[in-house]
Amino acid sequence: MKLFVLMALIGSDGAANGGPAQAPNPSPQLLDLEAYQGEVVLLDFWASWCGPCRDSFPWMQEVQREYGERGLRVIAVNVDEDRAAAEAFLASYNVDFQIAYDPEGTLPSAYNLPAMPSSVLIDRDGTIAYRHAGFRKKDRKGYAKRIEALLSGASVDAGEGWLSAAGGGVKPWERGVLADPEMALDYESLELDFDDHIYFSKEGSSGGRGFGGGGCGCN
Repeated sequence: MKLFVLMALIGSDGAANGGPAQAPNPSPQLLDLEAYQGEVVLLDFWASWCGPCRDSFPWMQEVQREYGERGLRVIAVNVDEDRAAAEAFLASYNVDFQIAYDPEGTLPSAYNLPAMPSSVLIDRDGTIAYRHAGFRKKDRKGYAKRIEALLSGASVDAGEGWLSAAGGGVKPWERGVLADPEMALDYESLELDFDDHIYFSKEGSSGGRGFGGGGCGCN
């Protein structure tokens, strides 16, 4: 049986979380964000087993090429424990944005990520302006508009786009067996809707998807 993990009560735009804050910089040896002061940084967290990451990578390549000269820096942080799996994933893409590796989960822990993938948009002053969990093709224009706004010097409303902290004891980058390829989540809406019907028909009496744990932020 395929397993789906939903972010209960937290959508891709989420809820207000108290306003902007400085981006954590917990491990300068791994990734020193202070080096990118003056640039707009799209900090993306991904894993080889993450279905929506297959869609986000071409888009990140697109925005890096389109906005790079205006000061956008895309940095994609891999959280696979198996470096070979990450490199096999990257072999399928011709990317020229920066890749960092964090198998210990130092950075995702510092950012309290709720799902894979998750992206954090950091303004030129090093302040977190926006963040979202998951990646949806239909939201690409919205993502790009926020990048354009920051590049143009506009501020983002603190009440928009903020994700509240997610609970659950299993982190999205520590899924163990759930990270196996055969457990990868389906994220196409038609198939997901169909599986919703099957899943809740069979499992509704046991509480549906109301269980803890990390997962792919694909919904």
